[in-house]
Amino acid sequence: MTPDADPLVERWRAEHDWAARFGVTAHVTVRTPFLDANEWPDAWSDELTALLPVKLTLATLENRPGALVILVQPDDQLQALTRAVGTIWPGLPPHKPNFERPAYHVTVVRTRDTEIRRRAADAIAPHLPLEVTGTALWATHGSAEGLIHSVVATAPAT
Repeated sequence: MTPDADPLVERWRAEHDWAARFGVTAHVTVRTPFLDANEWPDAWSDELTALLPVKLTLATLENRPGALVILVQPDDQLQALTRAVGTIWPGLPPHKPNFERPAYHVTVVRTRDTEIRRRAADAIAPHLPLEVTGTALWATHGSAEGLIHSVVATAPAT
């Protein structure tokens, strides 16, 4: 979760990202497919907590078919989180197997409407690059019909 990014994207996400309807704030996905909720352990690994907080730069916008996203660079810490999740739950399928290397990002809008994506890009671009901090790791399961989530790890208070 990247709460520092919320002021930049929350208006757009609230209107144009179904995940926002279920309480999922600005975030960077580090592992998909998601773990089924009935497979979540009672206690989460301290190994994940040790990897937080994550310092990130929301670097550049990327206009994709059906979505506008902000690419995160560098992504070394996010790669480490992805590997840790895969080590803790080795039964998970590979992270986005159709991509050789994940392009970590914050989703701004999910829409095929090019005008909405253009307006969002025009509003956000002047504020990039933006330094943010990843403060928590959530497990999420579901779809556009409904999501459930649980806090997996939280950065220690400073």
